[in-house]
Amino acid sequence: MPFPFVLVCDLLDECHRLCVANKSNTQAVVDWFARHRGRLDAHDTDLAALLSTLLPEKRTDRVYCIKAPTLEKIIGRALMLGSSRIVELALYKQPGHVEAIDEVLHSLASRIKWSSPCIRNSEAALAPRGRCDLEDLYRRLTAREAKWFTRLVLKDYQPVILDSQLVYRCCDPSLPLILKAQDDFATAIQTLQSAKGSLLPNSTRSSPRRNRILAAAKPKLGVKVGRQNWLKGRSIKHCLDMGHGRMSVEQKIDGEYCQIHVDLAGGKPRVQIFSKSGKDSTEDRHNLHGVIVKSLGFGTSNCSVRKGCILEGELVVHNDVENKTMPFHKIRNHVARRGRLMGTDLDSPPRWYENLMIVYYDILLHDDQSLLGVRHSERFKLLQKTINCERGRAELVKRTLIDFHRTSAASELRKAFANVITGKGEGLVLKPDDPYFNFEAHHGRTSGLCIKLKKEYIGNFGDVGDFAVVGAGFNSARARSYRIPHLQWTVFFVGCLTNKEEVRRWDAKPRFTVVSAVEITEPLLKSFISHCSPVSVPMSKNDRTKLLVPKGIEANAPLTVAFQNPAVFDLRCFSFHKPGNMGFWTLRFPAVSKIHFDRDFSDTVTFDELQEMAENARATPDLEDSQENLEWIARLEGADPRGRAVDAVSQLTATTMPTPSPCSSRTPLPPIMQRSLSEIPQVARIHDKSQKSTAVSTASLFTPPTSSPPEQEPQTPTRESKRKYATPSAPVAEPIPKRRLSTTGCSSPVSATKMSRRPLDDIDGDVSQQLATPRSSLPVSGRTDQRLGFDRMPSHRRGTQKDAASDAACERAGPAEGEPDCTPTGISSPVAAQMTNTSSRFRSRCKFAGDKCHLSACTILLASRALGPSSERTALLDVHGASEFAVSLDDWARENNHGATLGNDKSLQSIILVDTVDKASETKLVLAEVERARKEVPRKTRGWIAVYDWRVLEHLKVMEDEETETKYYDGFHDPWRRWYCGIV
Repeated sequence: MPFPFVLVCDLLDECHRLCVANKSNTQAVVDWFARHRGRLDAHDTDLAALLSTLLPEKRTDRVYCIKAPTLEKIIGRALMLGSSRIVELALYKQPGHVEAIDEVLHSLASRIKWSSPCIRNSEAALAPRGRCDLEDLYRRLTAREAKWFTRLVLKDYQPVILDSQLVYRCCDPSLPLILKAQDDFATAIQTLQSAKGSLLPNSTRSSPRRNRILAAAKPKLGVKVGRQNWLKGRSIKHCLDMGHGRMSVEQKIDGEYCQIHVDLAGGKPRVQIFSKSGKDSTEDRHNLHGVIVKSLGFGTSNCSVRKGCILEGELVVHNDVENKTMPFHKIRNHVARRGRLMGTDLDSPPRWYENLMIVYYDILLHDDQSLLGVRHSERFKLLQKTINCERGRAELVKRTLIDFHRTSAASELRKAFANVITGKGEGLVLKPDDPYFNFEAHHGRTSGLCIKLKKEYIGNFGDVGDFAVVGAGFNSARARSYRIPHLQWTVFFVGCLTNKEEVRRWDAKPRFTVVSAVEITEPLLKSFISHCSPVSVPMSKNDRTKLLVPKGIEANAPLTVAFQNPAVFDLRCFSFHKPGNMGFWTLRFPAVSKIHFDRDFSDTVTFDELQEMAENARATPDLEDSQENLEWIARLEGADPRGRAVDAVSQLTATTMPTPSPCSSRTPLPPIMQRSLSEIPQVARIHDKSQKSTAVSTASLFTPPTSSPPEQEPQTPTRESKRKYATPSAPVAEPIPKRRLSTTGCSSPVSATKMSRRPLDDIDGDVSQQLATPRSSLPVSGRTDQRLGFDRMPSHRRGTQKDAASDAACERAGPAEGEPDCTPTGISSPVAAQMTNTSSRFRSRCKFAGDKCHLSACTILLASRALGPSSERTALLDVHGASEFAVSLDDWARENNHGATLGNDKSLQSIILVDTVDKASETKLVLAEVERARKEVPRKTRGWIAVYDWRVLEHLKVMEDEETETKYYDGFHDPWRRWYCGIV
């Protein structure tokens, strides 16, 4: 017989009782399924209807267009008054059942255009039914049943929350596996029953063979495939702990998820698109169909699909003029919702150069072959063969590979994430080289551990500022989830002052523009009620503040009361966006992190400040101004547990890879290297297929956390920082922090004292010797209250001294024509300034790249105690024209207070050279000593210094040598990434 609805109400009542008692409902659900197993396994029980009743929020394909006010009218008509009332109410003696309820709801949804096409095209749409059927059902239900039926129609059982996976397992242990591949109740149950074989009425449960179930668990065109489980990365260490092996690190695309089903079996391609929520969005995204078919090469010899395929990707809007992806809110101007453009009243119309683009990142089905059990690397290779990329229309996601088993994984991931942040990207997606779904797994986990790493997930990186709470609203359904008696507010509206100066100076009436609506957790709400106690009045009686409420504000309750004394919330958010019908930037996914009881609303963020923050956050920096990476790297290190980088403990290893043989030719800079010296290295290391087995030599450094650096006025970049030729992976970068972050610079250190000259060849690994004047230093963040000086040393080449007359001539000479003025800002005396200017303008040229050498703007600090004697290193410094300006790290630190003012000029750079192969332990001790010493200098301007193994000189020669055709750097993309050790 059909399954009685009253039994579902029994379960919901029991779960509600446990929820009020703050207890888990897991055992209650298990017991309920066990108690009614006979009814559940009966042949005439519709399990899909039961699951739709227990988990109404899963039926995203059904839309009823019924909210609480509409339902109230229906119930009122249902409970008729008059002489016939008794007869009608007597119908409650005829209990309803799940199948009848599901039939009515299905019929109701079939008439709503927002429902999925399969629902609208069903036979239920032809039946003469409507909302009157709901009235008939209410007349037959008891009060208890009517309560749960009302919440069923509204798709909200709160505070009761049923674990969907538990319900699936209790229904049938194999059902979760089928639903992974076929995320539709009716289809999955039909597939399961076909695999198990037909059951007799009221028969007991049978145990089908697992291989039959696994064989049936494969994707089907037209049925959405379930999505993988995603984890949130809270720090670099957290990501390393969750990940394993070789991980695909992909740029997260800020678009709309698309699961694309293409059926070519009929000769004409038929495209079906499912959204993230599971709805069929084929009609809405019809403008994308042609792009999808073309990207598959249909009708050409390049088409590798014969029957059909299932693809995953992100829908974005591409700007063909600027060749970049446009913000997320631009999508609503190109994608209609059931034929209507929503929230576009204040938007400018689409431009001719704006077009929809699909960015593919996975393939789940190729012809009849299921790819759910195939490793990610193999799926991506097949995706590359399947898709015909076209710029601005169809592309593959940008990604790189990082081996989490390598000691350099933390550094690589940290730099990759910093690069995405400074590029204003959404974040990273980390995917293991595992199957999409591993049905053979016996540990209970059927999908790979995919990780999302976003800025707002880490510590306080998503903090925006303080906002005024100007009013509130009440949602009765949401109030049920709070265990707070007599609750008056559930949603709070935050606003920004538009007349802050008038309020402060003349005590004018505050004018607020409401920018967002937020909900807060139960502990914060209790604290707000207990300590804030704001005076609330109806909006019509509010005479203390003036509120402008845009119609595009998204909230589950209207603004009904205004606060006379607005409280202050500290908000964080994912990013900024322009919601529909708003016309200005506001917070995207805002959340309350703290309530300030001691602050006044006049100190909160103003409307103009919010718009400025949003514009700065969305604007991609210019190449010569992209110096945020090092600051973000340092902050990410500080975000690891206890404020210490996960790779702060020494991970030095020796490499077995020989360096390339020397060549004596010259090479121009590759086009990709013709970028500003201010550009930080691209951070992801590419694993070359031909890469030999090698361990990366990295000196993991102790980097102090910089989660709350002091504020400092921004500085204008110097001429040196805008050089045209440089490598994007040069050892430079200092962030230009956003709000609440210190802006940094760097000055080249120079001293007024001359020292005696000594050939570089005489320097050994045990003796510290001053060599030459450093030309520049690495720009980084720090504090200072004193300047930095250097001693000017005469230069030499290949161990032979120049003649004194030549030195004197150099010192008297002026700047060469066309050369930028490299005068440092941190000069300790006029004599030192003259010496530094002279030496900078007449330094030796690199034999390979001349003035375009990647070391041409670097001060090289030799950590002599971490370097053994090496004629090869000396020769490499000489051919790069850098031997004259390499100095001993110990002498430089002693003369310049360990670089107390390196952060004053962001255009200059310094690097420390060490030996992580032959002197790993010495390198660790030296760098730890430098780190401790630099912690004692003022943090505001002390800056950061990059550390590299000296073998980077050999690979730089390979990069700059035009006669070396094979540019091989031990499998890395460039020398800097190969030999990068860290920062101090």
